Amino acid sequence: ASFGNGSSDVWLIKTDTNGNEEWNKTFGGSSSDGAFSVQQTSDGGYIIAGTTESTDNFWDYILLIKTDSEGNEEWNRTFGNDTGEYGFSVQQTTDGGYIIVGSSDLIKTDSEGNEEWVQTFSRDDIGSSTISWFNSVQQTTDGGYIITGEFRLDGYDVGLIKTDSNGNKVWIKSFNSFCTRSYNDRYCQDDGGNSVQQTTDGGYIITGFIRNTLNS
Repeated sequence: ASFGNGSSDVWLIKTDTNGNEEWNKTFGGSSSDGAFSVQQTSDGGYIIAGTTESTDNFWDYILLIKTDSEGNEEWNRTFGNDTGEYGFSVQQTTDGGYIIVGSSDLIKTDSEGNEEWVQTFSRDDIGSSTISWFNSVQQTTDGGYIITGEFRLDGYDVGLIKTDSNGNKVWIKSFNSFCTRSYNDRYCQDDGGNSVQQTTDGGYIITGFIRNTLNS
């Protein structure tokens, strides 16, 4: 492996069943690159989602890398615009393509990583006063998608969005751990969702965080 192509690189490590390293690979150019999510693909290779910083304007873009079974890069794609985006979660879909969730976008690609559609959720879609942060996506048994993240509602809440197969919102739910109402003000502790998975009964299981702001 070669290190130090840029100020940071994507690092992929493969181990055996006992956790002993078999090989490792790095990816990236002269800018800052990093990865947040990886999954083995149906052909035995790997799909990686992360971020890359443009050397022209210093904005971050979603980075998608496909490798073979030995970690050799087959192709890479970037997505986003001049607002800053991170690829936090990726999954291969039943049609052989990929679904990626970014900071605020849901992106569907074909098997070669070419964009098929992108769904951007607005403040009005979410009922949020500010742009929300998406952390995890999974395809659901009906062909749609489930997304969790950190939504700015009453404080920051665990957010859950269900979409159809084209990424259109079907419903949205939010969960918070603590709220008080005093006079005309409502105070809520900050929460967020980091990972979501559909369960065997058709529901969803979410894990996230409670940020203790009560004593800060």
